Amino acid sequence: MTFIYFNIFQIRTKCRSKRNNIAASIRHAVFVNFGERLDYIDNNASAAKIVEWKSSEKTKGAYKALFSEGELLDTIGRAVFKQYRDKDLPTAHCAYIIAICDILLNPKSPRIKCNDKSVVKRVDALLVNIFAVFHILYISLILQL
Repeated sequence: MTFIYFNIFQIRTKCRSKRNNIAASIRHAVFVNFGERLDYIDNNASAAKIVEWKSSEKTKGAYKALFSEGELLDTIGRAVFKQYRDKDLPTAHCAYIIAICDILLNPKSPRIKCNDKSVVKRVDALLVNIFAVFHILYISLILQL
């Protein structure tokens, strides 16, 4: 029985490590894609430095650009998930990318580090909204028939 619990612990640790690697890749892709339009901030920055960075015009502009420049999220996604360079990114992948970007750039979010709880909360909210929109579109198509 101990062997099974040890294996489960190893699997959970590997999954957490993989999620952390993907989050770090998304973060890196954000800074690469924004270039001079966004100042870099280290993950270990002080709370005061984070507040200053998040309240800067560059960070606010980058946050707005995420939702107004459609190709930006696509470019970030394809840089991180290379297996989807020639295909559409799955909805869950898009939600995960947006969640990480929201934690990093949203001026109302006090942190820049991503923990499982904050990411899952955002991904769940995004997926609910995305599927609600799909449902509304589907119903409107049916009503048009």
